[in-house]
Amino acid sequence: MIRTRLRLLSLSRAGTCIAAMAYAGALPYLRAAWGMDAATAGSVQSVYNFSVAIALLVGSWAADRVGAKRVFLISSWAAVAAAALMALFARSHDSALVLIALVGVTQGGAYTPALMLVAELVPPDRRGRAMGLLLAAGSTGYLLSVFGSLGGAALLDYRWGLGLCALGPLVGAAAGTLALKSHPNVVHGRKTGGTDGLMSTFLAPVSLLLTLGYVAHAWEVLGLWAWMPAFLAATLTDLGLGPLGLGLLVAAAVHLSGVVATLAMGHASDRWGRRAVLVAAALFSGLLSSALGWSAAWHPLAALAIACLASFAAYGDSGVLSTAMTEAVPARHLGTVLALRSILGFGAGAVSPLAFGAVLDHTGQWGWSFAALGVGGLVAVSAALALPRR
Repeated sequence: MIRTRLRLLSLSRAGTCIAAMAYAGALPYLRAAWGMDAATAGSVQSVYNFSVAIALLVGSWAADRVGAKRVFLISSWAAVAAAALMALFARSHDSALVLIALVGVTQGGAYTPALMLVAELVPPDRRGRAMGLLLAAGSTGYLLSVFGSLGGAALLDYRWGLGLCALGPLVGAAAGTLALKSHPNVVHGRKTGGTDGLMSTFLAPVSLLLTLGYVAHAWEVLGLWAWMPAFLAATLTDLGLGPLGLGLLVAAAVHLSGVVATLAMGHASDRWGRRAVLVAAALFSGLLSSALGWSAAWHPLAALAIACLASFAAYGDSGVLSTAMTEAVPARHLGTVLALRSILGFGAGAVSPLAFGAVLDHTGQWGWSFAALGVGGLVAVSAALALPRR
């Protein structure tokens, strides 16, 4: 029963996340269609990331007080409407700013409750793998999102790409409803010991270090997700793959490696410990992200290989950070602590694509822009090294 629920919950995450990267996937075509420079294009993704951050804060807080199941299902069905509105009415930079904020609110509202549901369903000795499966499903959704939006925009029009991605949340909401049909709506927050207990929990050294690592992780990975499709679309053009082949390669580089990473890192953290995996993933992601932009001058296949490895390392610690937090924080405070972590992390992630675009406009060099993202990985290394060994 638990395995079936976990699989359906993972399918739900995959479906909902298909709407998440539709803008980023179609960005090479949207810039031309809407007449956007790099900083303007990055501002739309920044609004998305900021709306996710706000929704994570509110949704996580609400999950403590009304139950993770209830918040998750409400957000999942709201994502169906938001994705449809984005596909039907996003026809300019200004309209996209409003509509992508709605998409972000529904994505953020479902994320933390999903993590909390895994913590409710799975014991700690298997939780790293289970959390990895959930996040791998989300990466699969992102993969389909980039492939669908980029491929649809290349073959037909960006509106078709956005429309294809709007179908995913419907599948996701239906799967989530089925997964949780007989699962109780558990409300932990009613047992809370008050604000003092919450703040002492959040300010504990392990919680603070995990939060710092998450903020640095979000800066890096959300910047990569926003700009890596555009970078690879420009870098791989000379390979002559055609729009479908190019779309498949870009989507795989950005998100398929993330699917493998979350599964592998989750299993590794169950076996060798959370700290060791966090140190290794952050170190390699910081170095690879910093090198990615300069690889455009080497060879297209070198850029593709580094992009795959950078995505693998940057996203690999996501599930491990979340698993470690569920183990460090009592259940009665978990939603609120994850909310505080999320607002800080996605706040940094909201600035990241905009900063990337500004550096790109100022220098004209992909290398300096990706190097700015790589700083996040190096900060995450410092936070992971300071964690206790167990």
